[in-house]
Amino acid sequence: MQKKGLGMKTGKNMIVGMTGFGRAQCQYKQLQLNLQIRSVNHRFCEVVFHIPENFICLEGRIKKYIQKYVKRGRVTVNLSIHGNLDAKVIIDQELARRYFRSLRNLKKTLNLSGEISLAQLSNFPGVLGLREVGLSDKMVWPAVEKLLRSACSDLRAMRLKEGRAVSKDMLSRASKIHKKLLFVKRRTPVVIAAKRRRIKEIAGNIEEISGIIKACDISEEVMRLGFHLKNFAAKVYSNRHHNPIGKELDFIAQEMQREANTMGAKCQDALLGAAVIEIKSQVEKIREQVQNVE
Repeated sequence: MQKKGLGMKTGKNMIVGMTGFGRAQCQYKQLQLNLQIRSVNHRFCEVVFHIPENFICLEGRIKKYIQKYVKRGRVTVNLSIHGNLDAKVIIDQELARRYFRSLRNLKKTLNLSGEISLAQLSNFPGVLGLREVGLSDKMVWPAVEKLLRSACSDLRAMRLKEGRAVSKDMLSRASKIHKKLLFVKRRTPVVIAAKRRRIKEIAGNIEEISGIIKACDISEEVMRLGFHLKNFAAKVYSNRHHNPIGKELDFIAQEMQREANTMGAKCQDALLGAAVIEIKSQVEKIREQVQNVE
């Protein structure tokens, strides 16, 4: 079946949006792992992490996994790990000594009384700490990968759903532009012929007439806008492999807007002007929607 006006075959397009959410959780040993992934519009693929400090070394593997699903967008990863882990008390003796020496010097300088206690030293940052033992990032990675598989699948489904809605909207607007272009194409020769007759009545110089007519002839802009419009629709319909085409569509839409603006500046007919205003409005809305495309 042909898409009326644009010459495109209808079918399942593969435009991907940039807004999505995925969530997954699981048990691992005595731990409860919770993962949330959220994506929003962004020019590039950027991944932001909120994960436990002990597992920061997993960031590279998580990012690489996510980039199989996301080519453009800002992705926020929230990973929480709760449960009973064996912990070992860590004492930084050298740091404690430095604190002690500093306090002793301060006491002497200010002529203060009193003893420096263990309680005081232990309250300084870094002197005492806990280190969880018995569970490495390598051990927990299979569980995290399982969560990623589920959450990324949900994220992808939402982005595809958004892509379908955006595609439907953009193609509907492209069809409206095409119809207006057909009217403009039919109307332009009529307007030019009338203009030529009126000018001929008041000017006898053929070259002068031709120059004036050329200044208000939008035939070339109509042709170029029609080409960009068909190219835009073709990109949407032929994207069968989830390729990130948002930037390319935005560039085409910019060219469409440029031609529409030139048409608006040149046309001197009320009916043509109204049609061009509608075209410009639809192109602007297409440009807004393109910002949601991966």
